[in-house]
Formats: sequence, C-alpha cells, structure tokens
Amino acid sequence: MQKEDALRRRDFFAALSGVAIAGAALAGAEGALAAPVDPGSSKVRFGRHALTIVDLTHRLTREFNFDPAHPRIAMESVDGSGVKAGMKMHRLSLIEHTGTHIDAPNHFGVGYKNLGDIPLSDLVVPLAVIDIAAKAAASPNAELEPADIERWERRHGRLPDGCCVAMHSGADPFADMARTRREGRFASTGFSVDAAAMLMQHRQVKGIAVDAMTLDAGPNVPNYPVHQNWLRSGRWGIEGITNLKATPAVGALLVVGAAPIAEATGMPVRALALF
Repeated sequence: MQKEDALRRRDFFAALSGVAIAGAALAGAEGALAAPVDPGSSKVRFGRHALTIVDLTHRLTREFNFDPAHPRIAMESVDGSGVKAGMKMHRLSLIEHTGTHIDAPNHFGVGYKNLGDIPLSDLVVPLAVIDIAAKAAASPNAELEPADIERWERRHGRLPDGCCVAMHSGADPFADMARTRREGRFASTGFSVDAAAMLMQHRQVKGIAVDAMTLDAGPNVPNYPVHQNWLRSGRWGIEGITNLKATPAVGALLVVGAAPIAEATGMPVRALALF
C-alpha cells in the first residue's frame, strides 16, 4: 500500500505541474504566467515540481461590518467542557454574503440549487482574468462588457470551457464603502447584463467572480439583473475576490473552498489560484 500511495502522490503532483504547463501553452509567448508574487502568494515545491498558490481571499474581520447598525459578522466566546484543559472556542454569527463569498443559485429564487447542491467539479475550474482596471479608474461604475471579453479572447484564445471568468477592476471594498458614505450614493464595478448573457448563451462558463462586492455594477444594484439572470441559470458567483493582479490572465486553476451547507444561499470562501 505504501508503494501505491507514493505513486498516487507522484501522479497528483505531476497533474498539478501540468496545470502550469497547460497554462503556459495557452498563454503563448506573452509571458502571462510571469505574474508578480505579492504577499498573498507563495511558491511551493513538490520534488521537481514547483507551484504558485495565490490567495484570492480577503481576511475575514469585523471591518466587513460596513454598517455598524447592521453588523454582518460577530464573534463571542463560548464555554465548553474542556475549558479547564485550555479549550477555547467561539460562536460565530454572520450573514452568508460577507467578505470574499460565493453566491449560490438560490440566492435569488426559491427552488434553485443551494450551496450544498453545488458539485465539487463546479468548484475546481480553470480561471480566466479579464482586466478592466483602466475603465474602472475612469468610472467607479465601470462594467465588464462583451467587448472586453472579445478583446481578451483575441489575445488569449477562446475562454476555456467550464471556467470561471473573474473581473479585475482594482476594486477595494473598504475604499468603495467609504466613498459611498462620503458621497451618499452607491457606486461599484461589475458585470454588464450583456456580458453575463454572452457568457451564458455563447460560452461554457461555470462561474463569474468580481473584486467588488456585487456582481452587478452600481446603477443596476436596486434590481440586480445580473444576479437574477446568472444565478437562476444554475451558475454561481463570487464577490469580494482579491489579489487578481498576481494571477495570470489564463492558465491558473481556481479552487473554491466552500462548505456544502444545506439550504445556504452562500458563505465566505477560501479561494485559491494554482499555476
């Protein structure tokens, strides 16, 4: 059995290395895999194989209580039978859609898949990162549009089947909320209705992700058309993703660590990019 286990581990690490090799082939000579390593990234080695892991997750703290009158996350100590032995534990209370989190299809409708229904095969997928930071610098309500997808595909090839398309706008959730409080109006980057429709109807995409805190851009937030159309199609979305600047445009594998909680409409996740 030890020999069989060693062979399985060798095959596993070889497969991970293959992710980076396949990504390099997709990226071509553009150097898309030469993404800079930031504090949310680390290099790991498995024998001869090297792997970069980028943490795409905001640290979940009480800073996400943007409205103190309606806190989204709270923690309190809980006594247990092992207290005398040094045990410590907390009762955690949070709104499902806090921090870096996933939206399940039932977030916008009764009878759609809940978080516990999403298969593991839908949570480990190729990652395609589309950069709209220049547009977002000019407008806080900038949208990822079909033209941005087409521009990306002219450079990198057709979006990989079964992928997650992530919008990199350079959004900072805390700065965005501070601006909302300061200006008295909400603004946010997000996917356009037309871009979401294009991905649903003409591409094989399992999920979308944004570094903002909403899939819909600011002007659409009262009605949430992207949320409604995208999630009701059976797909998922991630909001509040981060560190996309350290991730290649194509060639990474996205791993979404979402507990299969029955009936949940979402939950904070640990999202990782491997390449």
